[in-house]
Order: sequence, then structure tokens, then C-alpha cells
Amino acid sequence: MQVIINLGKISENNTLKKVENITHIKITEEELKKYFAFLKENSLIKANKYEDINWLIYDENKDRDIIFKFDIEMYWELNKALKGFILLKRMTGVSIGSCRTYLIHLKKVIIATNKFENLDALESLLISQTPLVSYEMAQNIKRFMTFYEHSLSVEVIKICNQIKKPVRTNRSLPCFPDVLAFDDAIRNFYENVNPENQIRFYPILIWWKLTNILPMRVIEFLKLKKNCIEKKDDGSFWIKLPREKKKEDSPFKIEVSDTIQINQEVYEIILQYIQIIDKENIETDYLLPYDLYVKFLPYPNKSSSQRLGTKNRLTDKYLQRILDDFYTEIVKNESIDRVNYGDTRHFAIMNMFLQGFNMLSIARMAGHEDLEMQFSYYSHVDHFVQSQVYLLAQKKLEQNIEQTIGSKMTNTTRYLYDKGLMYEEEELMKYRKVDYGFCTNTDFPDNCAGECRICNSYYIFKPAINDISDGLKWLTDYSNSLQRNTKELTDMMFSLSKNMYYDFQSLRHQESAQLKLNTASSQLTKFMDQRATVEAWIRSYREDE
Repeated sequence: MQVIINLGKISENNTLKKVENITHIKITEEELKKYFAFLKENSLIKANKYEDINWLIYDENKDRDIIFKFDIEMYWELNKALKGFILLKRMTGVSIGSCRTYLIHLKKVIIATNKFENLDALESLLISQTPLVSYEMAQNIKRFMTFYEHSLSVEVIKICNQIKKPVRTNRSLPCFPDVLAFDDAIRNFYENVNPENQIRFYPILIWWKLTNILPMRVIEFLKLKKNCIEKKDDGSFWIKLPREKKKEDSPFKIEVSDTIQINQEVYEIILQYIQIIDKENIETDYLLPYDLYVKFLPYPNKSSSQRLGTKNRLTDKYLQRILDDFYTEIVKNESIDRVNYGDTRHFAIMNMFLQGFNMLSIARMAGHEDLEMQFSYYSHVDHFVQSQVYLLAQKKLEQNIEQTIGSKMTNTTRYLYDKGLMYEEEELMKYRKVDYGFCTNTDFPDNCAGECRICNSYYIFKPAINDISDGLKWLTDYSNSLQRNTKELTDMMFSLSKNMYYDFQSLRHQESAQLKLNTASSQLTKFMDQRATVEAWIRSYREDE
């Protein structure tokens, strides 16, 4: 097992390190006890002594102690080796979650295989797991075999090598009409419900509005400080985001922060929640205190003692519970796909990409250490563009209705009418006849878009009854052509951003490539708007059938 040891700084930015191969035979128990004492002195581990069966390691993200139980005393030597292995992994900066997974997997394997002696049992155990768990378990066994010198280690590793890495498919995002339904539910809830009844679900409103525009990790959202927002003298609004930077080859983490500009709507939403915290006399350093959440639960007394952590803030467990309750009590539709609280990070990154942000800018905003970490997000770009076109089409449809019959009816008949259907035949006769409809532009050819199908200002799609089928095909063909154009453009934008020159030391990018990216983004917006105009006409007729 390779362990990287810091020997000290040789300059302000450089540290001298050495790599040692350590096994359970080469390292003494006294050395391991020194590492244990170091972690204990720095409050990174809780136990009376190294020999204890139970170690508690505090996980700041979950705001609770994680139990590490070394209780396979029947295999005394392996139990000691497990302790050393986990301790060294933690010392070199492996996350608490990963160390916990190592322990669970290895204990299971040791017991099932009679301390790695039964190779048939090992093979059966690995095969019986799901493909991903089987692969991860095999990798963890191989890691342990580099530390624990077993007489059958060669055979054990050979069996583990037979477990191939499963092909990972990118997580699918919820169907966009279902995302839209969730957005509608949030908007209607906060427009129509008594303010006091909104408090319990207010974290969902902040999460939805903030993380759809800033690509935050869930833990970054949960760690927002109460004083995170600021209005500057020039009238601009800013938010301070908590970022975590792990010290290389170390169990310590450095708290850093980014200050990013936000819009007034998000600022005011957060400010209102801060005012609620103060009004309810909640003592907390965090924006999302557990004590405020629990105060407005149906049975607050039963839940007030559930907070086991030392910090008065929500954890991912409680954020998920709020989201689940919102779907159950407010959305009340079991047939739709649910939005996961990690989905908005995808939405924000894709939205930035479509706006022409280059990969380095997105990486800095998203907290990515490697540009390639973004690539999995871009597999959803086509779906996201389609979704945005759908949303734009619906908005255009609503605007057409509102212009003709007023906003009151728009709210209750969102998908039922289109502008063309609102005109009487006699009224249309005064306008110029064009393909499958009429042009209301009295100054033609001035102000002409050149293509009727994308003209949202003057064109009315109103085919004769016997021409409706041909008219819809005419629109659909153009919509498909625009879809191909957007696909070609997003592919080009991805290539431009991926192959752009980046100076990672100064965090600068190639200006000429960025200008091309900006131009492509503007053209993409134009294509999307044009396709939305065409889709609005198509939807208005198909939904009226």
C-alpha cells in the first residue's frame, strides 16, 4: 500500500513528499498508535484508545459521528490489519464515506470467505452483488491486499480482476413537463398560501431559485451562512458560497468561499427567510437552521430531539424529507417524475453552457477541479435544449392568448387556445393571405421576417379545414430543420469550449475562441426562439383536436 508522507515545505508553493510502500508487517502497532493519537488530538477521531472496538469519526457534511466498528475478533490478526488500513487511508485524505465503504465491504468478505481462505466463496460473493457493488468490492479487496500480505493474495487479486467495470450510464433527468409542473406548484404555493404556512417549505423555494442559476453542490447549499447575502452600494446583489478544498494527502479540509453576483429576486427571497429566522428567535450561523424547520412540522415536539449534530443546520437527509413532503402534500401527483435535489446543478451547468460560458468559467463556478468532470453533464444538453424550446413555446402560446382574451383566462386555459383560433373569419379577410394563414403586417414588405413560420409578430397560422394536415406537416418539417441546426450548433459550441486554450495558472482563456462561443450562443438563442414559435402553432392545433 502506497502512503504519501509530507516531509515539509521547500518553498511557499511546494512541499517535499516521499512515497512509501507500507504493509501490515512493515508498520508497527506503535507507529499506528501515533497516527491515531494525532487524529484524536485534532478531534478527527473519537475513541479512548487505539485498541477500542468502536471508533467515531465526525462527518462535517452529515453533522454527525460515523461509527467504525472493528468487531471481527474471531479473526484477530485481520481485525488489527483492518484498523491499520482504515487509519492510514484516513490519514492520507481518503474521505470518511470511502473509508466506511472499505470497512463494510472488507468485513463482509472476510467473514464470507473465512479470512480469504475460501476462494470459491469469494467468487460467489462477488457474483451475487449488483454489477457496480461487485466492481467496487473487488477494487477495495485489491487495495487491502496491497497492505495485508496474505498467502493467497495473488489468487484473490486474480479473482477480483475478473470483475469488469460496469458501463456507467449518465443519470437521466426528469421529464421536462414534470419539471415544469413542479415549478408551477412552487409558484402557485408561494403566491396563494398563507405566509406562515409557507415557512416549512421555504428551503425548497430558496434551493429551486438559487441552484437553478448557480451550479452548487447540495452540501454547499446546506452550508450557506445566515449572513451570505449582500447588497452593495452600486445596487448589485451578491452571495457568498462555501467551498471546500481538501488538503492534498491529508485528512484536513480548508474552507474557502466564492462571492458571486445574483439577481434581486433571489436576494429578496433569501432576505425574507433571514427575517423569518430572526422573528422566530432561532440561534444559528446558518441560513437553513434545523430548529426553524422542525418548529413548523405537524408534530414538532416529536421531531425536536432528532437533531444529533452539533450545528443548527439542515443536512441532506432533512432537505430530502422536505422535498418529499412538498411532493406529497402540495404537488399531489404520483404519476410525474420527481426532481432530485441534485438535478438543479445539471440545469445550471447546461444553462451556463448554452449562454456561452466556456468550460473554465463553468468549472470555477461549479467548483470542478478538472474540466473533464463537466463532460457527463453535456450528455443532457439536447434534452435540455428541447425542454427550453418546450417552455418557450408554452410562453408564446400564453402570450398569444393573453393578448387576445386577457391574462385571467390564460391562468385556467393554458394549453387550449391559440391566437389563430381567436379571430373571426370576417376579420381575417382584411389581412394578406399567405401560406396556411394570414399576415397582419400592414407595412409589408417592411418588418418582414422573410419566413412566415418563425414570425411571431404578424403571422397567424389559420389553414383551411382541408389544409390543416398539410399545414401541420409544413410547420413540423421546419421545426425538425431547426432542431438539426441547434444540434449542430451545440456540438460546435462543445468542441470550441473543449479545445479552447486555457491558462490554468492565471485562469485566463483564449479571447478569440470566446468571441466565437458568444456568437454561437446568440445564434443558438435565435434558433431556439424560432423553433419555439413554430412549436407554439403546432401545439395550439394538436391540443385543440
